[in-house]
Amino acid sequence: MHKKFQIKTRQIDILKKNILSSWLVNEDIINEAEKLYNNIPYHNFLHALRVTSYVLLLDKSIFSPLEIRSLLIAWLFHDTWHTWDVTTLDEFISLDYFRITMDKYPDFLIDDSICRAGIIWTVFKNRGKNINKYAKIMADLDIWDLAMWIEDFLYYGSLYSLELWVDPEKFYIDVEKWYFKFLMWIDKFIIVSNEVRQVLPNALKTIKDYYSIDLKTKLEIYNCLLTEDITLDEFKVKFFNK
Repeated sequence: MHKKFQIKTRQIDILKKNILSSWLVNEDIINEAEKLYNNIPYHNFLHALRVTSYVLLLDKSIFSPLEIRSLLIAWLFHDTWHTWDVTTLDEFISLDYFRITMDKYPDFLIDDSICRAGIIWTVFKNRGKNINKYAKIMADLDIWDLAMWIEDFLYYGSLYSLELWVDPEKFYIDVEKWYFKFLMWIDKFIIVSNEVRQVLPNALKTIKDYYSIDLKTKLEIYNCLLTEDITLDEFKVKFFNK
């Protein structure tokens, strides 16, 4: 049976307002995307908004407004209808929902090829095969380890254990240890795109910081995120005095 968890509605509102302030997307489209997300622990609308907000940090001297807007829209829809029991066709389902929704807004200018590449290629297991510039950026931003700081990583990623069907102890001790090693291998042999390094320069530091936190604290963090509608700023104060 699925364990109940608290949706972070207040943090969702904060991220929505931040994205709307860019004037690159309207509230109707954001609300349309939100309706297409299931209430699951990690691949939910909060995750979509978080990675969408990273797009707004891309270097505006390298990317045009149309490119930024297209990546932003792709991110809003990249995990739509993602299920707790993940299927290999999730990304194609997300692409269908993206197209059905955007057909309602024919005058909303985007580059469909950027959106398509971004949504389909966010499957990180295919990262080494990527040759498309936008797909690489999307795949790199979608690795939930590559957070701004350790606080972001723990806040947004801890409940992923529920989707993996593992206890938090196993998640924090075994699953994460393997995944971090995999990440460092990726960093060495595939190279995370330079554009994403500029947005998330502290990725490897986050991994180091993660290992400095004892298991008891991590479990306290997990239980807090499981039960409280806490914002990221409140989380930082509560556990990191920031």
